Amino acid sequence: MMSFLNAHGFEPGPTQRPLLAGALTGLVAAAPASGAFAAFCSLRVLAHDILSLPQTLTAGMVILAFAVAGAVYGGLFRRGADDRHGGWLFGLAYSLLLWMVAPVIVLPLIPGMHMAAGRVAVGFLASFLTWGLFLGVLFPHVHKPLQADLDGSSALLDRIGGSAAARGGKRSTGRSGRGGARPAGESGLRPD
Repeated sequence: MMSFLNAHGFEPGPTQRPLLAGALTGLVAAAPASGAFAAFCSLRVLAHDILSLPQTLTAGMVILAFAVAGAVYGGLFRRGADDRHGGWLFGLAYSLLLWMVAPVIVLPLIPGMHMAAGRVAVGFLASFLTWGLFLGVLFPHVHKPLQADLDGSSALLDRIGGSAAARGGKRSTGRSGRGGARPAGESGLRPD
């Protein structure tokens, strides 16, 4: 099955940047997810009762975890994550998987950790699903400006100074080194 997908362009090229797009989208999608955390008081319970850490440190850890999970999403789904019609479904399915793995499977394996229950557990589910929905819907919109042209430049990264062309990297000018059209009578082919 994977070879079939690879044959039809499943594998992103070096100019696609799915990991960066996933990490940035994960950060953006963390904002509405934090609203769900706050609505169900899940962050307070996660900080004080489960992790025994300050609430601001816990919030930072959750946002960082969402960014890393977004990068994994971009790397896992690759070009499928860029689908404008089905991306929301990929995002929801991925977030449901994360919700099952993180608090349901991993947390009970750590000694001394307690499982959230009731309204707080619903808050975890709601925040993961909200994050996944926004991740899937926003990924194509965040990904598009990050994609580079064949010369390595990107519209967004050129504006902020992050691409090779913006850092002073040279564009490929062809074999003659003059860039552009060759003078009349010069084909660029070497004689045998």
